Amino acid sequence: MKILVTGGSGFLGKRLVRRLLGGGNDVYCLVRPGSDTPSFRAAVTGDGPGRLHVVHGSLNRIDAAFDALAVAGCDTVIHAAAAMGGGAPVLFLNNVVALREFLALLRRLPTPVRRFVHISSLGIYGTDHLRRGDTLDETCPLDPKPHERDPYSYSKIAQEQVAWEAREQHGLPLVVIRPGVIYGPGRGCMSNRIGLRVGPLMVRMGGRQQLPYTHVDNCAAAVALAASVEGIEAQAFNVLDDGLPQARRVLARYRGEVERLKVLPVPYWAISPLSGACEWYHRWSEGQLPAVLTRYKSMALWKRLKYSNDKAKRVLGWAPQVAFDDGLRQTLEWSRRQLESQESRAA
Repeated sequence: MKILVTGGSGFLGKRLVRRLLGGGNDVYCLVRPGSDTPSFRAAVTGDGPGRLHVVHGSLNRIDAAFDALAVAGCDTVIHAAAAMGGGAPVLFLNNVVALREFLALLRRLPTPVRRFVHISSLGIYGTDHLRRGDTLDETCPLDPKPHERDPYSYSKIAQEQVAWEAREQHGLPLVVIRPGVIYGPGRGCMSNRIGLRVGPLMVRMGGRQQLPYTHVDNCAAAVALAASVEGIEAQAFNVLDDGLPQARRVLARYRGEVERLKVLPVPYWAISPLSGACEWYHRWSEGQLPAVLTRYKSMALWKRLKYSNDKAKRVLGWAPQVAFDDGLRQTLEWSRRQLESQESRAA
């Protein structure tokens, strides 16, 4: 196959491109001008029989690169590019508007693509209707109140809605992958699913909630299958590791093997009252202090749910190859080396 990958130089993207090349595919990567292309090539090529083609451009300025991509005749597109930070306007410009314009350009191709794989997020689901202990799977709807979430989640929900609209209105051959929190060497394992970090202090929210994590290599394998398995258009797949751990276990391992963080535990029963107090103070101060916590956002992050990866296994034929304990060990070793390097430079 000839596959166009956006976001190929990112954390997930590099592992994905390496896997696609190893499968003998021609891979065209949209890379921002000024990026360290030689380092990127060295990181992804390996010994795979496929061929890598670097196309300079970005989703916000793709017109200059579009002619080259059209001539290349890519039959499959994997959209892994996403802005992770910034305010709501920046996130919407880079995630939502950019995807809408990109899909409009794809419709100009002389030959339509056979598959468009969109990398979404497990965070797009609405969980307000779920009770503690319920299972979150692909039957759950997208969050009906995205404006009550954080700006990143809001932008990812709106971004996926754009993709489904293109499916309904223009017949986009869409497949959606919804990874959990992607971890592994290069990113780390501490996320807001565990709690809120403030400098050397971790405010641990609950502790017994299951962490919906996926190792970067496991996720890359699922995305590669989503690009090749036939007859799966108009479907979405959750990608999560087996044997998901509780938050308190991962935090304990991190404190024991990487960094002795101070921990302020907030019991599960106290999360909702604490969030309600933050909402009240936000209203009382007439918005002078942002509502960092709200009951809606808190339950989306820390409600005790179960998570299913059954559909990806059954339909894609996927299975996590990196066991969670092995992936966590790799990640903690990387995190420890990073911290030691930082401390050495600061000394």
